[in-house]
Amino acid sequence: MTTTTADGYGAFGTSHHGGWEPKRATTLAQARRRTAFVRTLRFALMAAVGAIAGLVVVQIALSMMGEVEPDAITVGEDARMINPRFTGRDDGGSPFTVTADAAIRRQGDALNLTELENPRLDYVAIEALDAAADGVLAERGYYDSENRVLDLETDVRFRTQSGYEFISEAARILLSEDRVVGESEVEGTGPMGDIRADSYEILDGGDRVVFTGNVVAHIESRRTPDQGDQP
Repeated sequence: MTTTTADGYGAFGTSHHGGWEPKRATTLAQARRRTAFVRTLRFALMAAVGAIAGLVVVQIALSMMGEVEPDAITVGEDARMINPRFTGRDDGGSPFTVTADAAIRRQGDALNLTELENPRLDYVAIEALDAAADGVLAERGYYDSENRVLDLETDVRFRTQSGYEFISEAARILLSEDRVVGESEVEGTGPMGDIRADSYEILDGGDRVVFTGNVVAHIESRRTPDQGDQP
């Protein structure tokens, strides 16, 4: 029987399956590629998280500004919005909401100025005169969201909280001041009777009304029940 001996270095020789050094080099290369892929994936995830966080911050900022609008549809050079909605508060803290059937932002106009079709106003001091008109105050309007001013044009009809009813062709509602100014002819009806004038101003939610220019008034005297027909 033949006995084969080998010294201690033989244990580190190559086997009949081939050497192990090339396999080790291949494994290291794969590990490096895997590490690079994981690093790239980590950066991509961090960028996605940052983008989502940015969108959340923008949405919060817009809601705090008190203006929420649907997506705009560009028609020619103008942007048309369906069912726009603007919210805010007057200087006294009372909330208000301006809505309309549609809104148009003309190219070249200031970003805070929006043209409205059939504008409506949900506000404690002023409401639409005709309930059947679904709260419409006028045929057309312009809302300045920065200064909180609503300009109404064409068939303007509204009622104040104190019971005054007005019909005119124009009105400017200064929401921040709880004041209405009209530079066109007005017809009004209130607790004291009927009146017409060339211009008007409504203060303190209708508690004070000032008429100017060719004022014609019909004052009604209302008797109390206990007065009867006594002179």
